[in-house]
Amino acid sequence: MMTRKPSVTATLLRYLATASKHRTMYPAEHPLVRRAMDDLVQVVDLLLRDREMVTFQIHEDTFFLDNVMLPEESLRNAGFLTTCLEREIGVFQIRRGIPAEEIDTFVGLLTASPPAVRAAGGPAALLASKGASHITIEPPRTARPHETEIEVDPSNAYQAGHTVVHVLRAQAARRQPLDMNKARVFLSAAIEVVLDNRFTLLGLTANRDYDEASSYHAVNVSILALLLGMRLGLQHEQVMALGMSALLHDIGKVRVPQALVNRAGPLSEEERAVLQRHPVHGGSILRDMEGLGRLAAVVAFEHHAHHDLTGYPPLPGKARPNVFTRIVAVADAYDTVTCARRHAARPLRPELGMKWIAAGLGTIFDPVAGKVFLKMMGIYPVGSLVELNSGRLGVVLRPSEQFVDRPIVRLLRDGTLAEVIDLSADSAQWIAGGVDPEDANVDLAALHQQAAS
Repeated sequence: MMTRKPSVTATLLRYLATASKHRTMYPAEHPLVRRAMDDLVQVVDLLLRDREMVTFQIHEDTFFLDNVMLPEESLRNAGFLTTCLEREIGVFQIRRGIPAEEIDTFVGLLTASPPAVRAAGGPAALLASKGASHITIEPPRTARPHETEIEVDPSNAYQAGHTVVHVLRAQAARRQPLDMNKARVFLSAAIEVVLDNRFTLLGLTANRDYDEASSYHAVNVSILALLLGMRLGLQHEQVMALGMSALLHDIGKVRVPQALVNRAGPLSEEERAVLQRHPVHGGSILRDMEGLGRLAAVVAFEHHAHHDLTGYPPLPGKARPNVFTRIVAVADAYDTVTCARRHAARPLRPELGMKWIAAGLGTIFDPVAGKVFLKMMGIYPVGSLVELNSGRLGVVLRPSEQFVDRPIVRLLRDGTLAEVIDLSADSAQWIAGGVDPEDANVDLAALHQQAAS
């Protein structure tokens, strides 16, 4: 569980970045420079009110606050992160009582040219020469901070995924190189969350109020693929490659007319043929990538080919799609059929989506990957609205490890969350069936927000 929300931290990093940028663009007495420095001093004071010091570290393009990974802040302040690394700042610690003059000195260090910093003996020596005693600077480290105690706010990691998807899609649409390091920031955070408690991310993916062309779909498929890959025993780098492939599986849709991609109604045969070109476009976008991107190109090209190769596009000479493709295909299909807006169809309830996956084992879906997915998710996946034999409604919190049909459920009372019951330990109660939230007039999105607050 997280003990601290890093919202003030996000503000500090942003104001450091803003103050540095304004210092390079305007004279020192310019109103924008003075205002940025005043804001920065106030945020530093706020952050240090309840602690003696604050320590930021950088590892693999990610900021850490002490041992708390900050994926969303790292993505939104990527330029500032690069500024630090170019000046060989891998760690900076700010102590309580720091005067405004020393904060100004630190901003001056961030705006000094890298050669000037090196000529001064490095960032720590430059600060010391200016008399700054409340800031400690260290060079970048090769090891991650507090390796066994890393914390990640699940919501922060989930939001980082959306940020990454928007960036990568924009780059692909402009035919620019894709910044895969940004994807690694999100995936590293997501893997940490999954290792700590997979149900937290499953709960975030349970919000079905989106369409399959949105960033939600890409992030959800990536999370589901990560979970499935870990269940199948993949090693860390394999899981990272799988998550990357899942995140980019639909990247080819940036080359399909967006009015067609976003349409909620049925498609003509001609329109369907245009849409079904997106795997080819995806493979083309990713084919020249190095490392993880190369496998992502294969998955993007194959993810609709089906286990028995009856899908599209054709894969001549292959007996089966790539194993990573078969994993991503299961996650993609489940999230697609259960999301809020699809071409020509009302979304399926989660448990009906699971039945649809089960019906396609051996034909559409790889039977091994599909069966592991079914067991991992349970008959009633996290976030499902269900009715018990007593007539009461509840929301599934997590599946049972022993009984796929008897999950842990949070009951509803007067439309709000109430007590939690473990159906695997309570034989007097059971699930009578799934319920469509619209039919029951239940706002699942609001309930998920209530649970997270």
